[in-house]
Amino acid sequence: MAEREQVEALVARYVDAVARQDVEATVACFAPDAVQEDPVGSPPNVGEDAIRAFFEKSFAVPFRVNREGDTRICGDEETWASFRFTIEVPTGDGAFLVRVADLAQLDAECRIKRLWAVQDVHQTV
Repeated sequence: MAEREQVEALVARYVDAVARQDVEATVACFAPDAVQEDPVGSPPNVGEDAIRAFFEKSFAVPFRVNREGDTRICGDEETWASFRFTIEVPTGDGAFLVRVADLAQLDAECRIKRLWAVQDVHQTV
């Protein structure tokens, strides 16, 4: 299992990279053979190229990110982390607020091996 400090640093790098809409820094948080299901229930993005394409498309629209709460970490043989943040997407009529709860399974190098994103979308004014 990865050390708590390593996991906290990975989550901070990931959320910061998403907030900056930095595709390469975001993809660097994932293992090369990672699987990303965002949102949960959608076809998974498998591997670095598919994950990069997902973020390139997602980052085409400006948004703001706010981290919520702390990181939950568990596991003996494998490391799991959950964390939350919100994404606010400005629109002509207000904004969309996307509340995100991520569950990540990490590999031995403390990279995201599998990620599930639960999204809750609200229109705000």
